[in-house]
Amino acid sequence: MLAAATGTEPRVTTALDAFRVEAGLPSELSATAHAAVLAALATADRYGHTLNRTAEYVWAEISREANVTTTDSPDTAYRALLGHTTACTACRTGANCPDATKLVRVWRETRR
Repeated sequence: MLAAATGTEPRVTTALDAFRVEAGLPSELSATAHAAVLAALATADRYGHTLNRTAEYVWAEISREANVTTTDSPDTAYRALLGHTTACTACRTGANCPDATKLVRVWRETRR
């Protein structure tokens, strides 16, 4: 999601308890791209923005939680979310989408 929103290739690192994704930000971001970045970050457990003399990037961390409380797998729920956000006009324009909000909630629940 961050790659699509920023047009950059994200860097992914893994730790025992989380995945960390960092994506460089272009010098100018359209309102639509800005909304897409925020939507992508909202799906993470922890997220932030780093700005220093040489770089500006956003980062997101996703916990590796072993317990799944639903019959859906996290991958299935994430694919449903991703499929919706890439096809939904509201999501693509940065508008508030109640369907995306529900899909994010389902995806987070599958990771518990």
